[in-house]
Amino acid sequence: MSQNYLYHCIQPDNEPSSGTFSEFSMADFTLTFPQRKLVTGSIRITANVALAGGVADNAAGISNIFIDPKVGAHALFDQFSTTLDRVGQIENILEYNKYAKAVSQATSSHADYMKGSKVCELQAPNESWSKCVFKGVDSTRTFAVTTFLPTATDLASFSLKPLVCLNSAVGGDGTISFRKSGAVRMNLRVARALQIMYGASVAAAGTTGQSISITNLRLHFASVADDGVDMPLTLSNTISVKSTVQSTFANVSCSVPAVCRSVFGTFIRADREAAGAMDNPLACETLPGWKSVQFLYNDTINNSLVSYTINDREECKKRYLRAVSSSDHSSIGKWAEKHDDGFGVGLQFDGLLDLRSQKISIQLTSNVSSAQPYIFSLFFQGVQSL
Repeated sequence: MSQNYLYHCIQPDNEPSSGTFSEFSMADFTLTFPQRKLVTGSIRITANVALAGGVADNAAGISNIFIDPKVGAHALFDQFSTTLDRVGQIENILEYNKYAKAVSQATSSHADYMKGSKVCELQAPNESWSKCVFKGVDSTRTFAVTTFLPTATDLASFSLKPLVCLNSAVGGDGTISFRKSGAVRMNLRVARALQIMYGASVAAAGTTGQSISITNLRLHFASVADDGVDMPLTLSNTISVKSTVQSTFANVSCSVPAVCRSVFGTFIRADREAAGAMDNPLACETLPGWKSVQFLYNDTINNSLVSYTINDREECKKRYLRAVSSSDHSSIGKWAEKHDDGFGVGLQFDGLLDLRSQKISIQLTSNVSSAQPYIFSLFFQGVQSL
């Protein structure tokens, strides 16, 4: 395979004349590789990014703009969709940045954020580092300069591996032939500025000045020569559902067009989702007065689900982490719980559940009231064969 390995770099089909993508912008990519096979797991997004919070820097010239350090550059995008011309749409992840937060917390320890694979995605072990990496680099400085966080001459840059189905395939030889897929179309959307950043230099919602500028946006992937052999390949795709919890007892029911292996969800108070100032828009908050959660299949208890109500916080946490990933370590510990940024509910099914014509219900008991509702972001992890 390595003898015929090619790297591709493509620009957006709809790149504006200015070359800049701002909040709510869509970027459309078309991947073509005639007589070749796409190597799954090779897709990356690269770009430069600049942030403005709408509040002047402090007296020392330091801008206090933060992006959730566990999410990094993934926070810049709130939607990823993938379509194969000869198959149809195979994935459409809404609230992608929230999904990335849950996956990152559940699969990475604090030490992991020091790795190069995290650094290149602008992830960091804490907020202070996050502020530094998003500020950019002053390439004109020398080691003799001691000024903290000098004015950047080079924009912050990143290279991220998006958490999409074409990067999470298993089986076969890990490739998809152009004969079977046709052109691959990937669309991504830049998130609202206030759903990306927070901090003392970020103006509150209802004011102006917050902005995000992404330039030199490119998609990279690899391919190999088509050997004419097609082997079964299974993709792990994600389906997202957004709901609201606004009472002490909430029953969230939904059907999704997929065969699923797990479901998990996170919460944030509705008025903090895009508030600006010091509210982290990607925090995974605890429902106030949380008491219990129960999972039902077609309004009944199913063998693939838990046959009892979960009212123990530690069990809830373990099942949530297992639903997100089979990883043995995470960054959700005492610090996250103390800062109310690591709560979620979830369940890994004993087998695959077909939710295309059936429904799953999640019943939540807490002290939530209609005066302060909470956003409930649900993510179903499905499987799809090609």
